[in-house]
Amino acid sequence: MNEASVNLEEAGISEGIAEVIVTTRSDAGKPHAAPIGIITGINEEEIKYFVKLYKGSRTLANVLETNTLAANVTDDVVVFVKAAFEKLNENYFTSFAEMPVLKEANAWIVFTTALTVESSEYFRFQLTSTAVKVNRKEVKAINRGRNAMIEATILATRFEITKDEQGREEMRKEMERYADIVKKCGGRREKEAMRILQKKCPFR
Repeated sequence: MNEASVNLEEAGISEGIAEVIVTTRSDAGKPHAAPIGIITGINEEEIKYFVKLYKGSRTLANVLETNTLAANVTDDVVVFVKAAFEKLNENYFTSFAEMPVLKEANAWIVFTTALTVESSEYFRFQLTSTAVKVNRKEVKAINRGRNAMIEATILATRFEITKDEQGREEMRKEMERYADIVKKCGGRREKEAMRILQKKCPFR
């Protein structure tokens, strides 16, 4: 299914930053998954998509080899945590448009990449969608526990690379606040994800 037949907003990518799980492959075909934000901007009624990938990451290495990535749209917070801190095994993956994608994702969007900015810390790429598939259209009410779980996962990945002890202490306090929200508002899946995250990350 090509871009003309499905609007990316219908696939879950809207203006702002959409938190997805990006899947990539190496030249040898080895799949990799990691939570990444897809940046959507509108300028003079033109929609453009970007992604910022940090140096040293496997996602960046694969993109530099293949110039391709896939955005997997999912609200499964357990998969977000596992993709951030574990290597997902092959049982999680299937194939779409010659790219590894997550079997249980609500939608897949395959993008080609064009480098626009290189800094000392990251590469910024503009994205062009080449294939889109919506597997499920789900309507869900906003859940503070699910949103807090996504924020906690992002915070945990930043904690690992932060050297400033004061900054790390502030992150610990913020993590405790997110954990309280998940405990109060989250469902079983969000609470399971928080248990996994608290085991994986060095907050305590």
